[in-house]
Amino acid sequence: MRLWPVNASQSEAQDLKRRTLIVIAALIPLVLFAIAVMSLEEPEYRVLKTTDDFELREYQPFLVAETVVNGRFDQVGDRAFRILVDYIQGGNQGGRNLPMTAPVNQQPKIADLSVLDAPGNTSYQAAERDSDAWLFQFVMPKEYSLPMLPQPIDERVTLRQMPARLIAARRYSGGWGESKYRANEQALLDALQRERLITVGTPIFARYNAPFVPGFMRRNEILVEVQRP
Repeated sequence: MRLWPVNASQSEAQDLKRRTLIVIAALIPLVLFAIAVMSLEEPEYRVLKTTDDFELREYQPFLVAETVVNGRFDQVGDRAFRILVDYIQGGNQGGRNLPMTAPVNQQPKIADLSVLDAPGNTSYQAAERDSDAWLFQFVMPKEYSLPMLPQPIDERVTLRQMPARLIAARRYSGGWGESKYRANEQALLDALQRERLITVGTPIFARYNAPFVPGFMRRNEILVEVQRP
């Protein structure tokens, strides 16, 4: 099979080959950096079950730094990210730098928690549409305990420990748009209903990669806590 046009002159073919090699060489550092980013520390969990639609995981407790921002689903990420990045990059008492981990979690913050009183209740979806508040979380490194973490300077940032939980996770690649998120969220909820697993709380959008990572290389997940059998 010929890689270059049959009617191209030798110089044109060499020039095309040279430009192709330059593009490939330019992409190599990006791919290597993306692989490094994908190996960030993340919370510890044990896989209990794997299906075509989701993975059932048992998570150990972990610490988070979190903030709440208001706005539309696909417009709040940058603002929340800047607030939390400032905390781990010295915006804390003592000016300490903390390593970046994964994932970055986004979850609807519903003012009327009564809609979540009944396990398995999905009326939060209507409440979510009426609310524009979103909770964002950075997972803290495992080496820290809650008393060891430096206190935030920005009062919009709070620290807390997440308890051990049973989580159903659906993984997908591609962009971070709301339509793709909603489609995978609904697919996960439908699968859990078929498996007779009862959901607890609201779904979480977990992003494991930096924005510059190509969509086909991204690891995105929908996480939903479920009741233990």
